[in-house]
Amino acid sequence: MVEGMFASMRRYRLAPELSDEFMRRVDDSFADGIAAQPGFVSYLLIDCGEGDLFTLSLFAEAAQAEASRALAQRWTQTELADIDHTRFDAIHGESAVSRAAEGMLAPVRHGGVRKSVSIRFYHVRSGSVAQLLQTVEQGFVDRMHTMDGFEASHVLDCDNDEVLWVTVLRDDQTADVSEERAVEFVRDELREYRLEREIAIRGEIAVSRASAELLQPAHA
Repeated sequence: MVEGMFASMRRYRLAPELSDEFMRRVDDSFADGIAAQPGFVSYLLIDCGEGDLFTLSLFAEAAQAEASRALAQRWTQTELADIDHTRFDAIHGESAVSRAAEGMLAPVRHGGVRKSVSIRFYHVRSGSVAQLLQTVEQGFVDRMHTMDGFEASHVLDCDNDEVLWVTVLRDDQTADVSEERAVEFVRDELREYRLEREIAIRGEIAVSRASAELLQPAHA
């Protein structure tokens, strides 16, 4: 079990024609740098199309995650100064539930084969977030872990009654099945929490790096 795995997700928006160069630079000069930082677990750059990009970083400790955010900010200011983009406030949280398959350890390079990603961000309007996380782990994530095509699932407690749920699947077909099951699960099993969905978006991993620690499950 991973103790205290912390995550940071940030959203970028830029002109669609600039996305390819943005992702190339991340792959060429940033991804390996962040992977070399103390406590590194995983880094994903997710392309959601139309110039909408997300990054998700996982570290073993909160201080290490904070140091990685400072590193990313410095790199962005120096290496992306000529690419006009908007950087939104980051979503931070503890990875309360995490599962990953060995395929996630193979780095995804810019221009290579991509995996499908689902990003959902909820505000919990009723009930206990801790209980919700246990319900998601026991009633959904554990079952999805055995699904053919499953790659990873991270459910983050972001404080302020907010939960981020990121799922990685092998391809779009598997992602479609997973998405249908997730919608049904939220509707049928999480109704009492009155979830207000703030983000629901699909994308593909354009760049990734990971350490073996990613394979150690975190539990709610």
